[in-house]
Order: sequence, then C-alpha cells, then structure tokens
Amino acid sequence: MENITINNKAMPGNTLELAKKAQEITLDLAKVKQSVYRREINHHQRARMMRQSANPKTYLQQEVYKDAMMDSHLTAVIENRILRIQNRRFVITNNKGVTISDKNKIIEKKWFSDLLRYLMESIFFEYSLMQILKEGNEIKAVRNIERANVIPDTGMVVKNITDDKGLDFTAFPDDLLFAKLHQGHGLLEKAVPLTILKRHSWASWDEFEQIFGIPIRIAKISSTNDKVKQEVAQWLEQMGKASHAVFPTTAEIEIKENKNQDAFQVFFKKIEAVDSQVSILINGQTMTVKDGSSKSQAEVHERTEEEITKADLKNCLFWLNDHLVPVLRRLGHLSEEERIGTETSTDPLERIKTDQILMKSSGFRLTKQYLEITYGAELEEKPKKIKTPQSEKKN
Repeated sequence: MENITINNKAMPGNTLELAKKAQEITLDLAKVKQSVYRREINHHQRARMMRQSANPKTYLQQEVYKDAMMDSHLTAVIENRILRIQNRRFVITNNKGVTISDKNKIIEKKWFSDLLRYLMESIFFEYSLMQILKEGNEIKAVRNIERANVIPDTGMVVKNITDDKGLDFTAFPDDLLFAKLHQGHGLLEKAVPLTILKRHSWASWDEFEQIFGIPIRIAKISSTNDKVKQEVAQWLEQMGKASHAVFPTTAEIEIKENKNQDAFQVFFKKIEAVDSQVSILINGQTMTVKDGSSKSQAEVHERTEEEITKADLKNCLFWLNDHLVPVLRRLGHLSEEERIGTETSTDPLERIKTDQILMKSSGFRLTKQYLEITYGAELEEKPKKIKTPQSEKKN
C-alpha cells in the first residue's frame, strides 16, 4: 500500500477549518501492479471505451500508455520536449516583469524542477495530480500521484483503481495540484497504435531473421533407432542457433523463400515510417531528431519546434501563476505583485548597445540594481582620491 498524507498549514482565516480537516486525512492508495503483458490494439480500444464511458476509469488507459513508453524513439522525443521546458530558467518577477533576484531562491530547488516535469507529462498522459509536501511554510518535495488512481472527470482520487468514490482533490488547493495542459486524453492516445504496429514489425523481422537469416541444417540418417536420432539432434543443437532437423534419407525437404519481397524494405521502412509519425505527433517535425537533407528544410523544422516550445512555455507559465503562485503567497513567500516568469536571454554586447542608445536618447542614467540584475555582476563604487598638499602643488 502507498500512503498519501495531506497537510495544509499556514492558510488564512476562511480556510482554517478546511486546513484542520485536511491535516487529519490520510488516503491509502492500492499499489497498482504494472503488467508486463504486451498490449495490443484491442487493449487500446478497450481503454478508450473505459475512459470515455459514463462511469470513467483511467487505470487501463494508463497501463497502455506505460506500455507504449517502452518504445525508445517515443521516449526520446517526449523527453526532448519536456527538457526544453525543464531546462529553462524560471524567475520571480514583479508586476512590471523585472526580476527580483533575492526571491529566485524560492524556486531554484529540485521540487520545482520535478513539478515542471510532471506538468509537462500531462501533455502526453492527459493529466498529472501533484502532491505538495511541506515542513512548516517550506515546500520540501513534489510527487506525482499514481495516475491510475485519479479520475479527472469527477475530481477524485480513489483508493482502489476500480472504486467509484474517493477523495475530492479539488478541496485541497494547497496540497493537491491538478494539471492538464492538453485537450483530449493526451498525445499518447494517438501514439499507442503506432508503437503497437512498430512492435509487430520488429517481431516479424526477428522471426524472418531466425528462419531465413541463418541457413537451416539438415541431417539425413538411414537408422530408425530413436536413440540415434536423439543423439544427432543433440549434436545439431550444440552446433549453434540455426534451425535444424533430422529426417530419414528417403525424405524430401524443400524450403521456399519469398524472393519477391525485400525484408529490409518491408520491416525497416515500416518501423522508420512509424518513428517519423511519432516525431511529427510530438514535435511537429522529424528533422531535429534525425538527419535532414538541406539547411533550409532544417531551419523550417527548427522554427516549428520553437513554436511548440513557446506554446508549452506559455501554458506552463499560465498554470504556475494560476495554481502554484497562490500557494506560495499563502505560505508567505510572494506578495500579490510578484509572480513567476522566465529569464530572457540576450547577447550582452547587444544589450550594452541598446542601453547606450537609451541613455543618449532619453537622458536617463542606469541604476546600480539594473546593471547587477542585467549583467550578473556586483558593482562597487570607486574609492574617492584623498587630496594631499603635494598633489595640490602638482596640479
């Protein structure tokens, strides 16, 4: 069994009663055993029907999704999209968008990086329900609740995956944060059939290799003694992995290979086509994960990827400021004017040129705080020269 303890401290007056109630709630989730049974199209269809029924259940859908994630290419392209957001530098800003350096330490921690990952995973797995683990007013960790136990349509976390009633997670906005950044039932709903077809091609190619890749060994013996047949068969088996058989000398053996079909074209091209479709589904293009044919095409594909990243970043910022920032405010870490933004990276030389133009055209001077924040350098005033009688005589 897996325990989820919900605590809700440091909340204002009108939610104090809810906080006390939340501190007493412990939800035991039945640990879902991950099946290693290979999923097929009929499992995917059944999972979709169960998810879209009048009494929705999500456990079969999540099992199918986890099985699809065994595909290395799918894992790689999803990881690539997640890391493009997770590796961004998020900062605390005021209502004018100016970074407040002293406050950045609030989110420059592992729990925030984990939260970003779970947030992005909701694009593919449909949703994420994250539990905020606190000690006093400090957030210590964030963990993702097992998706099979979450029913997003009814806003419940159930103890057993087949239960109809459970805990209303919407009642605990400071402890359980729900995220769904993509419409529908997640991009994996479309990726699952592709990975199943790809697995079939790998299995068929492997079977083709075993039958036709290595020449078959045939031993013909005139003896009808079973002991002799067993000994010959044992010799053949010990000689290697190739197919082998023992036949009487009078037997006629004919092995036919379909020479009209190229196994490389049949199996590998299908696998390659599936990988291309998965790349298009997740990243909108294929060239950033495989070799391209021209520079112009590569630039088009990169722009497509950038547009998807911009949309992901915007959706993440909307969610962070709508759901996480209120929690940080109630914990006393942020004021009403402070929010989460991203660091804008600009070439320092270009920034210097821009600052020089602004100073000349506007007549304003740059503050010490602006220079330290913009260029990441600590400024110190020059010591004033002390005038001596000798220096005055020289002048």
